[in-house]
Amino acid sequence: MSYSIETAQSNLDRGSYEVAFDMFMDLAQNELNADAQYALVKMCFDGHIDVYQVQKLFEWLNRETSLGNGYSFFNIGLMYERGLGSIQKDLKIAVQYYEKAIGNEVIDAYCNLGNIYTGVMGLHPEIQVDVAKGIALLNKGAMLGSRQAAYTLGCIYEKGEIVELDHYKAFFYLTLATLAKHDQAHRCLILMQHAVKKDFKAQFQEAERVYWNIEGMRRIYRLL
Repeated sequence: MSYSIETAQSNLDRGSYEVAFDMFMDLAQNELNADAQYALVKMCFDGHIDVYQVQKLFEWLNRETSLGNGYSFFNIGLMYERGLGSIQKDLKIAVQYYEKAIGNEVIDAYCNLGNIYTGVMGLHPEIQVDVAKGIALLNKGAMLGSRQAAYTLGCIYEKGEIVELDHYKAFFYLTLATLAKHDQAHRCLILMQHAVKKDFKAQFQEAERVYWNIEGMRRIYRLL
């Protein structure tokens, strides 16, 4: 039986976690639905699936990686990064899977990998912080269309903790994320516009140009 992502999400929202898990697994396995894969890993992260289901998900994702499924590389990386379910946290392994996901054109992997190297998700002895490398990865992801990478960079430049505070770069990246419909970036942008009295017209125009260039490339890929 085939389910819709909306039906699975509706069951998840109602707290019918076992039903939602089965529906998302069906969509992920039979249709290779990336949204279903993401939902399954998020259910794992939120504690909505049991140990048996976590193992079932992990085993299936591992099988998919042998087929070069980039989203499976990404999701296994996330499971190792967060130590989800019965999976022991291991950032070295997470980095390896994110790198494989990038090789398979999963742009959000740039964000997760960038977060690890910048140390914004916390310091870990097995991974040496390299802020410059992390910022470069986040920028690459943002310029390729990862709204989460754009949002993260905007916040980094707005806070000015691991890099020098730069309101202009913060505005550019937060605008880029906002144009891609990142709700939290939009809220941050509104607060920033009220708090920082500067002329950001040039940054807005550049963010618009980059956004529509990304959208244009996506349309070309859909036609190929």
